[in-house]
Amino acid sequence: MLARRIIAKHVTKTTALAMLGATAVLSSLQVLFTYLGELGSLKDGYGAWDAFLYVLWGAPHALYEILPISALIGAVLGLGTLASNSELIVMRSVGISLWRIVGWVMRSALILVILSFALSEWVIPYTNEKSESIKSHRTAAELGEVKGYWSREGQRFIYIDYANSQGQLKNVQVVDFDDSYRLRGTLEAELGQFVKDGSWTLQNAKQVDILKTGDAVLEQSAKLPLSLALQPKYVHMVTLDPEDLSPSQLVSFMSYLNEYSQVPKTYQLAFWQKAASPLALIALVVIACSFIFGPLRQQSMGFRLVIALFIGLGFFYLQDFLGYASLVYSPSPAWFVFVPIALIFAAGGYLLHRAR
Repeated sequence: MLARRIIAKHVTKTTALAMLGATAVLSSLQVLFTYLGELGSLKDGYGAWDAFLYVLWGAPHALYEILPISALIGAVLGLGTLASNSELIVMRSVGISLWRIVGWVMRSALILVILSFALSEWVIPYTNEKSESIKSHRTAAELGEVKGYWSREGQRFIYIDYANSQGQLKNVQVVDFDDSYRLRGTLEAELGQFVKDGSWTLQNAKQVDILKTGDAVLEQSAKLPLSLALQPKYVHMVTLDPEDLSPSQLVSFMSYLNEYSQVPKTYQLAFWQKAASPLALIALVVIACSFIFGPLRQQSMGFRLVIALFIGLGFFYLQDFLGYASLVYSPSPAWFVFVPIALIFAAGGYLLHRAR
């Protein structure tokens, strides 16, 4: 039992170091080449130092995207090193099953899974905003400004000429209909301010109520309370690409949209891609293990890395293609997001089963 624990620790440590090393190298190359490419966009007010800060703040997003490929290459390198030293042969000869070794490699992959979740949930939404503010010379508050925003809550349609993430509105127009879409009233206000969840205060408001008799009643108010489910954080989310939102932000925003209107598929696609990211990482580790124990066990390390790189790139190109195709051809992007992952799992599982 003690010997098995030592072997498990050795395999986990070797593959974990290989994955972290691959992550460090790939992320460094990504930052370097991105910076070199950004130098071609220099202009007045956006110099080399600004470009460096822009790339640096965008590095977490680049790191998040390369983590699955890092896991794939790291698993191939780590297990390849053990295979080159005949350590895997010794492990198998003393009765350690192939699946147990694969399980030890999965422990190493969990480090990258946790890192991937932390980046998408807490880091990327902040760093992407900082990166964009550097390139556009706008503060985070200015990036959260929306001009010409439409929203719907049940039978109420709202148009806001200006809104920001601090809860300030300008030139608000509200139109209310009944269940038969007959006009019930309109509301116009010069300014609006968020109070708390579900509550807003409008200033210089003009409200017109349509009576059942067909008459209209005009009421003017210096201040008028208004119940709206809209919140400043949702206004801010509209200014961001769905890919830049964290999983929790996507869930919150989609819940709001689903309650009052239709959720755009772009937000569904972004959510399912983030939710499937850990599974994609693990699937690529499975296919990496199958390379070492399966048909590539007699090949050189360089050949294994080339095949791994092609498999990884092909996987992501297929996932991207199917993801965007799902916006047109599928009722839910989830089906198309998980198809490449299922294929990789099936291929890796089959090859490992044959090599067992």
